[in-house]
Amino acid sequence: MKKKIVIITLSVLVLIMVIGYSVFSTNLKINGTANITSTWKVVFTKIEEVSKTSGVTITNNPIASGTSVTFNVDFKLPGDEIIYKVTVANQGTLDAIIQNIASSELGSDAIKFKIDGIKIGDKLTKSTTTTFNITISYDSSITSQPSLTDNKLTLDVTYVQDLGNNIPSSGFDITPIRLSRKILQDNTPQSDTNIDFSKVNSDTNGKGLYYTNKNTEDGKTTYYFRGAVTNNYVYFAGYYWRIIRINEDGSVRIIYQGTTPNATGSNATIGTSPFNRNPGDNSFIGYMHGRPTTYIDGAYSAYGFEWPIITGMVKMSKTYSFNENTGEYTLTGDIVDAYYDEAHYGYYTCYSQSTTCYHMSKLLEAVNMYQIRLGENHAGYWSISYEEAHKNEVDSDIKKYLEDWYEKHLLKYASYIADTGFCNDRTLYTGDGVGRNTTYYGSSGRLYSDNHREPQFTCPKSSHDLFTVDNDKGNKMAIYPIGLITNDEAAYAGGVFMQANNSYYLYTGAQYWTMSPISFYIGYSCVYDWRVMSNGELYSACLYHELGVRPVINLASNVEITSGNGTSTSPYVVKTN
Repeated sequence: MKKKIVIITLSVLVLIMVIGYSVFSTNLKINGTANITSTWKVVFTKIEEVSKTSGVTITNNPIASGTSVTFNVDFKLPGDEIIYKVTVANQGTLDAIIQNIASSELGSDAIKFKIDGIKIGDKLTKSTTTTFNITISYDSSITSQPSLTDNKLTLDVTYVQDLGNNIPSSGFDITPIRLSRKILQDNTPQSDTNIDFSKVNSDTNGKGLYYTNKNTEDGKTTYYFRGAVTNNYVYFAGYYWRIIRINEDGSVRIIYQGTTPNATGSNATIGTSPFNRNPGDNSFIGYMHGRPTTYIDGAYSAYGFEWPIITGMVKMSKTYSFNENTGEYTLTGDIVDAYYDEAHYGYYTCYSQSTTCYHMSKLLEAVNMYQIRLGENHAGYWSISYEEAHKNEVDSDIKKYLEDWYEKHLLKYASYIADTGFCNDRTLYTGDGVGRNTTYYGSSGRLYSDNHREPQFTCPKSSHDLFTVDNDKGNKMAIYPIGLITNDEAAYAGGVFMQANNSYYLYTGAQYWTMSPISFYIGYSCVYDWRVMSNGELYSACLYHELGVRPVINLASNVEITSGNGTSTSPYVVKTN
């Protein structure tokens, strides 16, 4: 290295001489060779068992080869432990020193790793060896089967040449700050055994972090927030979110909160959308739905209250046309702006300012200027079987809306988002789910019709109704891993049918969609989905209404945070670099 510096210096001097004394001519030459005789070789040479308890099984013999060490062990009982000793050798001719030690864990908190005998700043002179211990244990405090049953340790030890530089000696933390782990550290989870889900949350009926393995996927434990909690905030991808729960697979489900932590109303949504614009058949209850093929435009009367899509005047006319290819109605002739009143009995309307729609009504009797009491309904095509109605064939309006938003705002963060799935439960409670037959779906039995009010986290027909991208547990019909909160999850959080609630974290002062179907009711000629109302209660909404959209995603189980305690002023900040 010193010879090379001399060469560079002489070359510079020659250049100065040529420029300064151009009338003279002198050539200077240096000839020589340089050889490297030193070698750099720091490697793992051995991993050997120090001790283990009787419940530990070594599934593969540990291997130390070059720059990698691998081991695989199985544990049977809490308190089981194995200790390995690892040997590192400096087989080169240059002294070495540890510049950095980095680690990561992916998996169960029930499996613990401990490293002894190595730290940053440790020297390893040429032709010497050093050892350190790795202890792997099954947490002795565990009292129930963990939802995650494996943990993987990655340990990177960086050796550099020891040039006498001062690298301060320091230890290291092999436990990264994972979001799921931090949530459990910052809260004391409580059993939900005594929660009465027929009543809203309160200080005596649920506030904080709860756990259950009842009505969960494969009976595994999930942890969920309930009530007026103030420590479930997350900052991710430039937005604030609220934590719904730690899923059974260890991923963390979060719901959009806005660009500020305490956003309310429309600011806590990404906008508004109908769930599906055509409410005239059981098909359209779905996040995806079938394509009804039987043309039956015959009018049928619906007796009940029907609200328009908007509050105000709607487009009306005395005549219409129907496109059998698209299933779309178009108002024709003299089109007027009007309210629902006696002067416009006999007029057709799309319930809005639009002149085209897939479900149209002829006004026969009005309650007031905003409500139809009796209408002659038209809805084009009917489904003739459950399979045709609920085939995952056509994207709903809200699915397209959510996936478009994901592509624009979250796609670059895809590596941090898990494909856990979103349940659009279309199992039957009463009725057959066909055509315009009155039908009530699964969640209505759990949260609407029965007094006992028993929500569930499991998706009853996951192969059909759990929307995933690639996850085999679901239907693999989603383009991106984004969806909505289910009404069951809203009930766990503290919401109840027809009970106002402004004291739980899902209350925003505005209404928004959930993922859960309720019914098709022939009396109102409408397909209904659950929504969270502006007063916090859980209630129905006809699918063509424009309601708020609050996206839900699942953060991967290995997502780490850089800071935060979950409050609005110090949210958990997800590490994204």
